[in-house]
Amino acid sequence: MILLFFCIFALRFASLKELFVSIKQSNLIFIFLAVLAQFFYFVAFTFTYKIAFRLVNIKQTFKRLFPLTFAYIFVNVVAPTGGASGAALFATDASRRKESPIRTLAGVLIANVAQFFTFGVILCFGVFYLYSTRDLQAYQIIATGLMVSLTLFLITIFILGIYKPSYLNVYLNWQTNVLNIFTKILRLKKRFKDDWIEEGVIEFNNASQNITKQTKEIGKLISCYFLVHVINILSLLFVFVAFNEHVSLWTLVSGFVMGVVFQIVGITPYGIGLTESAMTLTFTSQGIPAEIAILITLTYRGITFWLPLLIGFILLRKVHIFGLGDISIVRLINENKHITNIKKAIKVQFIDIEK
Repeated sequence: MILLFFCIFALRFASLKELFVSIKQSNLIFIFLAVLAQFFYFVAFTFTYKIAFRLVNIKQTFKRLFPLTFAYIFVNVVAPTGGASGAALFATDASRRKESPIRTLAGVLIANVAQFFTFGVILCFGVFYLYSTRDLQAYQIIATGLMVSLTLFLITIFILGIYKPSYLNVYLNWQTNVLNIFTKILRLKKRFKDDWIEEGVIEFNNASQNITKQTKEIGKLISCYFLVHVINILSLLFVFVAFNEHVSLWTLVSGFVMGVVFQIVGITPYGIGLTESAMTLTFTSQGIPAEIAILITLTYRGITFWLPLLIGFILLRKVHIFGLGDISIVRLINENKHITNIKKAIKVQFIDIEK
């Protein structure tokens, strides 16, 4: 994953140089405000997952979740699997804390459904404005259609898990068979097992049963996600002000929604390249000079994507998902190995081995 991170960094090095040049041309006070807005964005984003996990009776602290949200972005970028990598990160963390991975995945699904639903409301306004100004292009319609389809798919999975678990069971078995066909074609030895599905669906159903009754918590989750989107739009507004460019609210929203759509449905990890192009083309179609549109888009993406990606790269080791050194130490002690041998064999961090 570290290697893939540096590959992405190397491939986009020219864009990052352009980002540095564009920031130098801006008003740094408003760039700082945009960065500050992103900090509050991640605070609110963390609270959305905290609420979602609370809905499925998973206890998570803000302190634990905050670095995980940054690591979530990093994992989804270097291991692009349609968001499944980030979900697996949360599930792995839950497993290490002796919590249910299935309930955790249910919480992630609820969070994603709420996120896509609230964004869909804002997307409607942006698409309608582009349509009213006759600037809605075919590629934007296709991307919006894919986004709506993905949202409906997640909602369908959620509904099946609550009301028709047997149907979800059939779907997951079919999905497993399809994946195994691909592994066979690619001549991979590893096969996907289906012995977990029935038990997993039952647990998912149990975790989801009481969600619809918790209307107050659901209201909090949806409100928090609307706040997340508003903060993101505010951050984009600060970038416009930093370059002394006047922009209407409608143009701001339309450019924002197109950027998010291509970030989600784009074929590149986190929409690298596609998001920048979609936002720039949307802004230029609304009369913003191409050069300014490029500078604003690159700066905004630097603040909302590249900076969190770097932070996620740094924090990934802090969440202790892959490091099992502490378990290895315990095992060695239980095997009556000498303490001096343990010191030589393992580089111990944050543990007083003498104790």
